[in-house]
Amino acid sequence: MIKFFRKIRQNLLMENKTGKYFKYAFGEIVLVVIGILIALQVNNWNNERLKSERNQGLLIKLTKELKLNIDRAAGLDSLAFYGGFKGRYLFSDSLTKIMQRGIEVSDLDFMISRGIFWVNDFNLNTAVFEELKNTASLYAIGSDSLVTAINRYYKLCERESYYNLKYSDECIYLRQQCYDGWIDFTQMYRLQPKVAITNHPWLFNQRAPEYIHFKQYVLRTRGHSRLISGKLKGIIRESQQLITLIESEQ
Repeated sequence: MIKFFRKIRQNLLMENKTGKYFKYAFGEIVLVVIGILIALQVNNWNNERLKSERNQGLLIKLTKELKLNIDRAAGLDSLAFYGGFKGRYLFSDSLTKIMQRGIEVSDLDFMISRGIFWVNDFNLNTAVFEELKNTASLYAIGSDSLVTAINRYYKLCERESYYNLKYSDECIYLRQQCYDGWIDFTQMYRLQPKVAITNHPWLFNQRAPEYIHFKQYVLRTRGHSRLISGKLKGIIRESQQLITLIESEQ
């Protein structure tokens, strides 16, 4: 093709047709420019297609991560015997009612039937979000409203995880005040119930220091469990809303 155009130019020069030569040369330049522009446009289309496919893949991964967080939050906010904040709240609420009226011997089996408090880290998934940030893909993944929603969601998860552990510290401190009272009693009661009751008369004295410490511990655990249960419900709700927003942009 290049040889063909070159031959035309040579013939025009040999025939001394300078005007036609310049017109032809100009036309050839226009064709070259048009070809370059078309090639650039095709390249841009291809890059946009690859970018769109990559973003779709990242959004699919992000949706899966959000669903994992929903499952994790729902598991933490459950009635499960171990680990569930909702179940822990109901149990500590029952203990509170017992202590407000005064402990009776018939209450003791129920009161030691499960642990009152243990630390649960949220351990929510953030790997895909970290990938988006580390590869500079976050601000190109979708609309401004989607990017804002993604950032807000993961900041919410980070903040709620932090406050869960912060509030847990208060429960841990109050539990430490119960080592010579409630914790000592439960360890003995499982082995020798009658001896444990005899050695811990404070159980039936609402003004005894051990009773007061234990009641404070139970009350704080109840408050903590109810608060975190609400926060987990909020995370589930925010996760579902973000999934809906992602699906609207796919």
